[in-house]
Amino acid sequence: MSRQKIIFLSILLIAVTFFTYRCMPRKFETEGGSCYQGITATIIRFFFKICIVLNIISIYFASKFKTKNARVLSILSLLIWSLISLLNSINVTSEFFLIAIKYFAPFLIIHFIIICAINKTEIK
Repeated sequence: MSRQKIIFLSILLIAVTFFTYRCMPRKFETEGGSCYQGITATIIRFFFKICIVLNIISIYFASKFKTKNARVLSILSLLIWSLISLLNSINVTSEFFLIAIKYFAPFLIIHFIIICAINKTEIK
């Protein structure tokens, strides 16, 4: 993978990570009533951090032309984030569904971009 691709993917990942981490909808902070407030946000952030680490390692492996390892890690990260987004998007009201989709979609898109970039990497 070229150095420009690595820099582009890294900057894109950092920007979307910052947005996703800082702009969590209030719904996730207050969900669950008074006893369980913030647990949803904590769980989402935990899996979010796992996905970030997997994507960083994936980009690193892709830069070292270990594309098989990079593919596995990026697909694993995509599966984790997709599952989390699916579990939090299923709700009875369409308002909460739209909030969840707007929140989870940017990081899902980054996953697809990273996977496409890794798949286009030539093995040396």
